Amino acid sequence: MGVILATLILFGQLQTGNELFDKGQYADAAVAFEKIPQAERTASSLNRLAVSYHVLNRLKEAENAYKAAIKRDPKYPEAYNNLGTLYYSRKNFGEAERQFRLALETDAEHSAARKNLKATRFARENGRKARESALEAEKVKPLLVEERTNDSLTVVNLMAAKDIEEATLHEKRADSFMARKMYEDAIIEYRKAVTIDKYNASTVNRLGLAYHQSQKIKEAETNYREALKLNPYYIEALNNLGTIEFIKKNYDRALDQYSKALKLRSESSTILHNVGACLFAMERFEEGIAVYKKAMAIDPQLFDHVSGFGTIIQTTSRNDSLQNFYLAKVFAGAGDKDRAISLLYKAYESGFKDTAKIKAEPAFQSLLEDERFLKLIQTMIADKPAPGTR
Repeated sequence: MGVILATLILFGQLQTGNELFDKGQYADAAVAFEKIPQAERTASSLNRLAVSYHVLNRLKEAENAYKAAIKRDPKYPEAYNNLGTLYYSRKNFGEAERQFRLALETDAEHSAARKNLKATRFARENGRKARESALEAEKVKPLLVEERTNDSLTVVNLMAAKDIEEATLHEKRADSFMARKMYEDAIIEYRKAVTIDKYNASTVNRLGLAYHQSQKIKEAETNYREALKLNPYYIEALNNLGTIEFIKKNYDRALDQYSKALKLRSESSTILHNVGACLFAMERFEEGIAVYKKAMAIDPQLFDHVSGFGTIIQTTSRNDSLQNFYLAKVFAGAGDKDRAISLLYKAYESGFKDTAKIKAEPAFQSLLEDERFLKLIQTMIADKPAPGTR
């Protein structure tokens, strides 16, 4: 009975703390979280306690609570991000950047950490300008905290507001040109944006995409690598750099880039597709099939949008006989008879002649009564030269 009562009290304190926190009543939230016994505090509750201290300008207590959250769960990105925000409040931009990188190492797509890393790179590399801007910003936001979104804080970007506005304008124009496939115009606008704000990994990656679509592979590669200098965990640039290596037929290097991207986004059908295409190009067909099956389990319509250029590139598979044969196996196994038969016809048209191998393949057993499949086999048999002839 005592254990149950203690559990109910603990749950009540946590619930009360969370409700007050969500309402922005940080002083009362901190009191509620403080009543939770040390041994029962989770990384989430410690982080929320720390944020409450942080916005109340109790920075030393906040720092200790953030560090306790990280100790409780070293894979909790919000605590790293918010600790970085605290160091940013103190204008310790070097340590802030380190914490934002740690946040992205645990969650590469953490939106607040991405924004914060960008802002901190500018502040660290433009110390005098940043500190002058900070003096003005602190009149309105003394802790240089822009906002709280759920459990994450974002910092005030100390770049001049007019520069942010102008760079954003060029970026939006470039995005519009990309959507209309006006790649040269997009390049011009993205370059203008990057000239003003060179710290935006997203814009630099998209400049790489514009060059990529214009078949300017060297320039595309340069910009993908620059995006990764700005943010080593920028998944889109890792993947896109892999596609450059794929184009160059450096398949081992391409796989290396795709593998790095997959470590950060393991359930990406696009990246898995690219791994499969790479394995097929290396004629590691069975491995490629396994990867394609995993990709299709995530996105059954994957092969319907192969040419997609958003911020992450999906490569186009080669069109040769063996590749089409093995892809037919993938679709037959997935129950897509139409696609499987279409690919078998493509395999035949591109030189695949082994009817025995098709008949013996277990994945094609479901096609045995399909007229199109039977007609293909008959066509292949009839196409074979008669014995003793050439």
